[in-house]
Amino acid sequence: MVLGICWALATAGGIYVTFFQQPAEMERLTKAEQVASMKQAELSSLMAEMTESESRTSDVVIRWNARYKMMPRTLSSEDVVALLNKVTNRGFNPFDLSFKEHVESPQFNKFVFEASGRADFPSVYNLIWTLENSRELYRVDNLKLNHFDLVSVDPLTLRQKMEVMVSFSFTLEAFYGGVAGLSADDELEGAPKSAFYVSVDPASDLPPVPVNLLPARHSKMNPFKPLIMQSLPPNTQNLVDMSDASLVMIAGTNAIVEWGENTYSLGIGDSVYLGHVISVDPRNGTMSARLDKGGIFDDVELRIKTDALYKQARGNVELSPNQQ
Repeated sequence: MVLGICWALATAGGIYVTFFQQPAEMERLTKAEQVASMKQAELSSLMAEMTESESRTSDVVIRWNARYKMMPRTLSSEDVVALLNKVTNRGFNPFDLSFKEHVESPQFNKFVFEASGRADFPSVYNLIWTLENSRELYRVDNLKLNHFDLVSVDPLTLRQKMEVMVSFSFTLEAFYGGVAGLSADDELEGAPKSAFYVSVDPASDLPPVPVNLLPARHSKMNPFKPLIMQSLPPNTQNLVDMSDASLVMIAGTNAIVEWGENTYSLGIGDSVYLGHVISVDPRNGTMSARLDKGGIFDDVELRIKTDALYKQARGNVELSPNQQ
């Protein structure tokens, strides 16, 4: 009976442990393992995020230490106008500038201007490049560009040409008075200076910006200039039009040409409509001109039509003995 009671107790204990206590313990251990795995995954994720954050922080610190923009403590609208006048004194016709507003905030202050005008594309490119890459902090916003054709006259050769101009408009923001540390020259304040230290321009105290880190100073191409013009400039100077002119005779090195109701004497280099004279050949009785027809270059030749009336000398021109 004692052995039977012991066997029954052992069996009951085994059944309890096997079917009740062990499954509960296994479930607890499984959940604990899952929690540990989740914590391990979370720890790995946090480590990865920390590594990424350190990398980003390092990049931000490098970029912050490499900043080159300056925000002056004080700035007047006259200073901004003076800079723009200096950059736009050539190639702009017209250049209009209007004051829009003055914004003050705890972080920075700024002047806002509206600019518009027209110029050739290299001049406009130089203006935008100067504003965006100078030491002072300027921002060009809402830039709009449109092209149009303009007939002009070369003051040296007096030749007429078609120019592709660009009309533009943009909003200019000039910043100043930023919070401490925002300007690149803030680190220079309070630094010990020698007795011979003279600084007129704070930007001169900063290390120069490598040229290869800035955009190209000059544009490699003009995206607004077509290879072939759609229309030819008008003949406002009343130059000889080679398309309906006739060669009458050649006198020495000059060609006598009839155009309309008038007679003209033209030599090598003289201007004609859309081009200039490139050769006068008294031996063959011809005159040639090179024309620029909106990007298409064409050599046009005029020849004396009536050899019986305007027969030219054959051979080299020589002076008579009494004129030598």
